[in-house]
Amino acid sequence: MGKLRPSMSVKEFEDGYFYAAELRGFARQLGIPVGRRHKLELEALIRDFLRTGIVPCAKSVPHRRSGEERDKLTPESIVRNYVDDMRTKNFLRELIHGGAPSLKDKSGQWYWLNDWRRKQLQSGKRITYADLANRLLELVRTEGRLPRIPSARFNNFITDFTTDPVNKSKSRAEAVAAWEYIKSVPGPKTYQAYAALKSNRT
Repeated sequence: MGKLRPSMSVKEFEDGYFYAAELRGFARQLGIPVGRRHKLELEALIRDFLRTGIVPCAKSVPHRRSGEERDKLTPESIVRNYVDDMRTKNFLRELIHGGAPSLKDKSGQWYWLNDWRRKQLQSGKRITYADLANRLLELVRTEGRLPRIPSARFNNFITDFTTDPVNKSKSRAEAVAAWEYIKSVPGPKTYQAYAALKSNRT
């Protein structure tokens, strides 16, 4: 799977596959505060370092601690102790459906909403639940598909594998085995790369 090193290129990083524990150790080596950052956050910060050579100084968005009271779900409430659960999602849906009841959920909307929320808080901005609802409305109204979730490579691979007509009769276990193979070799961790390798082998 390759070894993480400060001199590697962004492409080498993207073409590798690294577990969360490896990313945390590498981030500490680079001087990036780890805290309770998620894997996607660490990947983004490491990618920034490899691209610029500068240790990113983005603040980690604090997680709600156990026992702390969650935000009151009203449009004017300031986002402080956000809880990403069905109660919050249904509340935000109610806010946007009040003006557009026919709107339907879009794949990836919650990931991109949380990504936007984290970036606003990291930059020191003060946002409300009405702001979150407005952003969600923008995402739901986006023409076509939303961008794929960065680094959600396993899910993307499995989706592409199972929707390719040539794999119509294959099982999920075979799809996972294909993922394990592409994960173990150098290069992009995509179904397209796997299909190209398979084509070359045959």
